[in-house]
Amino acid sequence: MDITEFKKTYEKKKVIENDNQVTHNPVVSVCIQTYQHVSFIEQCLDSILIQETDFNYEILLGEDASTDGTREICMDYANRFPDKIRLFLHHRENNIKIGGQPTGRFNFLYNLYSANGKYIAVCEGDDYWTDPLKLQKQVDFLEENKGYVICFHKVALLSKGELLEDNITIVPKNHETITDLAEKGNYIHTPSVMFRSQNLNFPNEFKLSSIGDFFLYMLLARSGKIGYIDEKMAVYRLGSGIWSNKTAFERNLKTAYTFALLIKTNLFSEKVNQILLYRIRSFLKRFKDQLDLESLTMLTITPSIRNTLYQFFLDSANQEILKEDMDLSYSQLVKSLKRKLFKRLKSITN
Repeated sequence: MDITEFKKTYEKKKVIENDNQVTHNPVVSVCIQTYQHVSFIEQCLDSILIQETDFNYEILLGEDASTDGTREICMDYANRFPDKIRLFLHHRENNIKIGGQPTGRFNFLYNLYSANGKYIAVCEGDDYWTDPLKLQKQVDFLEENKGYVICFHKVALLSKGELLEDNITIVPKNHETITDLAEKGNYIHTPSVMFRSQNLNFPNEFKLSSIGDFFLYMLLARSGKIGYIDEKMAVYRLGSGIWSNKTAFERNLKTAYTFALLIKTNLFSEKVNQILLYRIRSFLKRFKDQLDLESLTMLTITPSIRNTLYQFFLDSANQEILKEDMDLSYSQLVKSLKRKLFKRLKSITN
C-alpha cells in the first residue's frame, strides 16, 4: 500500500496541511502523533525544538482532532515555528479502527508517508526527549554505520510523576538482527527510535495490527541491522495509553496476532516465520485456559498457524489422556480425540 492507495482508501475527508516554510530537504523528519495530550504536548514539542544539530530537520505534527485543547496548542506552535513545523490537522472521519477501537494508525501513516528526511525519528505527543544532542548522536551513528537501518537508545520511564529506571523493557545482549527482534519481541521504545527512510509501501496486514511500532521495525530490519546507543535520551510515559490498561491475556493475544499477521505478509524468511510460529505456540501454552473461539479464530489466518494450533491441541489432549484412568485404550482415545480436534479446528478455520 503506497501513499496514493492509502489516501484513496482512508482519506474520507481531506487533511488540512500547513507546510509553513519548512525546508524540503531535511536530513531528519521527526514524526509526532498526538491526541488528547493537552497536559503533555508542549513538553514534547519543546524537547524537540531545542535539538542542537549541524543539519536541518523538520517536525511533522499530526493532530488527531483532539477536543481537550491539544489542537489549539499545536496550531500555536506551528505559527510560532514556521521554519520547523509542518502541521497536519486530521479528522475523526479518517480514523482507522483496529478490533473495533479507534487508533492513531491513520495519523502515524500519514506522517510516515509525508516525511522528506533521509532519516525518520518518532515521538508520541505524551513522551519527550531529554538530550538536546539526541538527533545528532543518532544521525552520526547511522552515517558511520551504513549496515544499520535502525538506531535506538535507553529511556527513562515516567509513572505518576516519578522518573524510573526502565526495568520492564530489557535490551537483550543480542539485539542487532531481525531474528533477535523476532525472538525477543519489541525492546525498542518509540521515543528512542530513528531509522533510515525507505520506499515505504506497507502491506495491508499493517493496518490490522495494534502493535504498529513492532510491525514497522520488523519490516525495516529485513534490510539491515539494529544499533543501540547506551545513553538515556528520552522519557516514555507509562499508563497514559490504551495498551497500559489491557490485561496480560489481551496484550499477549494482540502480540500473537501481530506475529500471525507478519507471517501472513509472506515478506520474511522461513527462519523468521518459524520463530514467530514458536512465539505463537508459547502464547497458546501460557494462556491455554483462557483461549476461546474468538481468539483462536483471530489467530488462524495461515495454513502454518492452523497446523501449529492443531498440533498444540493434539499434544495437550494427549498429555491429559496420560493423566486419566479411562476404559478406552490409548490408541482408541487418540483416534477419537484426533477426529474431534480436526472437526473443531476445521469449524474454526473455515
